[in-house]
Amino acid sequence: MVNISTLGQSLDQIARLKVQQTQLDELTRQISSGKKTTRFAGLENDVLTSQRARANTESLEVYLDNIKNTNRRIDLMNSGIDTIRDQAGIILNSLTIAQQQGDYPDLESIQATAQNVLSFIEDTMNIQDGDRYLLAGADSSVRPYENNGLFESFLGEFLPDETDLTNPPLTASGLIGQWGDGTITTDQFIQTYRNTPENVMGYSNSLSTDSAGRVFVRVDENTELDYTFLADSDPIKDIVIALNVLVAMPPPEYAPGALNDPLATTLPGDVPPSPPEEKQENFFAVITDLMQMLAGAEEELEQETYRLGLVQSQMQQVREDSETDLITLAGIIGDVEDIDLNEAAAQISQLQVTLEASYRVTALVSELSIVNFL
Repeated sequence: MVNISTLGQSLDQIARLKVQQTQLDELTRQISSGKKTTRFAGLENDVLTSQRARANTESLEVYLDNIKNTNRRIDLMNSGIDTIRDQAGIILNSLTIAQQQGDYPDLESIQATAQNVLSFIEDTMNIQDGDRYLLAGADSSVRPYENNGLFESFLGEFLPDETDLTNPPLTASGLIGQWGDGTITTDQFIQTYRNTPENVMGYSNSLSTDSAGRVFVRVDENTELDYTFLADSDPIKDIVIALNVLVAMPPPEYAPGALNDPLATTLPGDVPPSPPEEKQENFFAVITDLMQMLAGAEEELEQETYRLGLVQSQMQQVREDSETDLITLAGIIGDVEDIDLNEAAAQISQLQVTLEASYRVTALVSELSIVNFL
């Protein structure tokens, strides 16, 4: 007689069902996620390939993020540079037209425009991207420029006695005062304002001491690109100096510093609006020098935008190469980690059939009894 253990058969069948159900759950998870496993260990021999590909992908994504941020910053910097150049051009054109008319420029209206332009340029020098000052170099948390009034005091003013030009000037302070009363020559005046110390102009300590540092972007494992442009670069500094001097100059009819002689204002010929020819030459020597500073600065700023454009072109090439590498790495990761959906679907269909059959066998086994057996 054959011994029949319905309990043993049931337990064995239940164990088989659990295995099949686990396999079904795993296939369902794979189809849902598209991945073979949730753990690197599940990749077995391909684990190193996957880890390396993922590490390289993360590095490339960091470099691409660097490129994106730097492109945005360079765009802002170029916009600021273009604005400064355009604003300086407005004053240069005004002075050029005034001189072409063969008479004294309309200094008062030009000065008013220059003051507005100067304020606008001062704001532009402090352009930001988030909390970073873009023209401050590596010391990007500090405002590169602050109008603290020192430059205005350094230049001073010259105010003659309008009621009688033979009298001493009412005010003669600072550099312009020395030029106006003849203490210094026109050449000395020009040389001195061209060499104004940066801390007097209002630049930050790090810029004034050349300690701000340069700004670089790492675009790949081996390449760093310099995209530094500082608020105290020569062209911007020349524009700031020229506009400040222009704003501070006294009316041309009083011929400031014209003869470079302390007694110049006592000459009988000093009758506005027709001061002596020598005085006119001195006045226009300064105006001409300011125009040369503005014109030279315009050209240099154009060269700076070209240089920054080259940096962007280099970054664009690196970005395209990196994006191609990302596609390749994604393919490697997919080959190692992703499932074949068609194969997984076929397996799950087959497993469902097997599982249904197992359930029917289990049901039959559970109904067995000595009566049914006999």
